[in-house]
Amino acid sequence: MDPTGVSAAQYLDPGVDRDLPIVEVPVLDARDPQVSGSVIITTDPADFDVPVTPWPVTGRRPLDPGTGDGGGTVEGTFSCTWEGDRLLATNDAVGGRYVIGFAPTGHDGRSGTPGRVILWHLNHHPDGGQLFWSPDGRAFVVPAAPAGEDPDPARVVALHSDGTFGICLRPGVWHDGVYPIAGDGRFLTRQGRVHARVSADLGAEAGVLLGVPLAAPPPSGRTGTSPGTYPSVG
Repeated sequence: MDPTGVSAAQYLDPGVDRDLPIVEVPVLDARDPQVSGSVIITTDPADFDVPVTPWPVTGRRPLDPGTGDGGGTVEGTFSCTWEGDRLLATNDAVGGRYVIGFAPTGHDGRSGTPGRVILWHLNHHPDGGQLFWSPDGRAFVVPAAPAGEDPDPARVVALHSDGTFGICLRPGVWHDGVYPIAGDGRFLTRQGRVHARVSADLGAEAGVLLGVPLAAPPPSGRTGTSPGTYPSVG
């Protein structure tokens, strides 16, 4: 299937085939050096500059120095709320509303946080990075995969923060929203003001969904994979 953009209406009613195979995603501490090429860690969001990518050019002439990145960033609250078996999200920074995941079959997210969330989608921002920070110090995970033309479901990881640091995805890194480990959540997000977004419907394009554990990595630093087989996203 040729990839197509995902509209605002589709984000709220994605029409996911819940019987598709599920690729189980391993959890990794976001501070692990093997993902440093995809993320930036910060313990002080107030003094953190989200990277902004200069505007692309066509033809042989380059951008003038210091131009093409003047749009800056925008920030707001990224809220996650379980409604039945759907995890809904609102991004006040860009006026976005989405279904960012589902509870496993037979589980109601309001009756207790499920052990994992089922993802149908990934996206990236070619114009800049995106920061997620927990103001109340609650743990969270952010799914991520290497930058590239298409996301590879086999290389998606769940980047974990224990709540003491923020996670900023670099420009072009495939990701989904931010997922609280328990219950609903409210997070600070900061990203490029242009808000270019490239989306991939994993069910339609790859014929799979992703199962992301809402959990911390074990003491070994990873879960859901065998030693030596970790799908690095660096």
